[in-house]
Amino acid sequence: MKRTAILIAALAGALLASHVQAQEPGQAYFGIGYGAVWSDGASPYSDTLDEDTTAGAKIYGGSMRDRFGIELGYYNLGKYDVNFLGAKIAETKTSAIAVSGVMATPLGGGYWFHAKLGLAFTQAEIDCISLCGTGTPVLADTKKRGTSGILGLGVGAQLGQNVLARIDFEHIGSVHHQLSTLEYKDSYDMLSVNLQFNF
Repeated sequence: MKRTAILIAALAGALLASHVQAQEPGQAYFGIGYGAVWSDGASPYSDTLDEDTTAGAKIYGGSMRDRFGIELGYYNLGKYDVNFLGAKIAETKTSAIAVSGVMATPLGGGYWFHAKLGLAFTQAEIDCISLCGTGTPVLADTKKRGTSGILGLGVGAQLGQNVLARIDFEHIGSVHHQLSTLEYKDSYDMLSVNLQFNF
């Protein structure tokens, strides 16, 4: 995780140090991102409910008109260990597909402010590693889908006429999880550095 934080810091420094005169965002765009994800919802057990951190990634694309538009994105929200009494018994993998309304406005000097609000269609999958078929509830592989809200804020710097670097913070709330018959919800936060191509 330290290497992820160092990578984010280095890319953020490059974003803030490298920019040219701002260009109006293209009507269509495509981007990729990588960053850190935080969640309290990786495990239902009390000894692992403290905040867990992992690496995540996203792919997104959208269309803008008069600084407003719509964006579709796929989010890999990472893998998390499920621990019980100090031992790893399962692994959680979480992902989401989001549809959002977006806004981009110039800040001057080649920088942009971005915001988004939308819906995230989530999937949290728990894969049993040990103690399968035991416990209360019984530990077993499960997969839970749900719908959550997504909110995002970020800043971007123009790197070229059609290339934009972005730092985004995104919050996906109340992601549905299920471990056997036990259902619970928690949120995921993602801080990412992104490279965007405008068309």
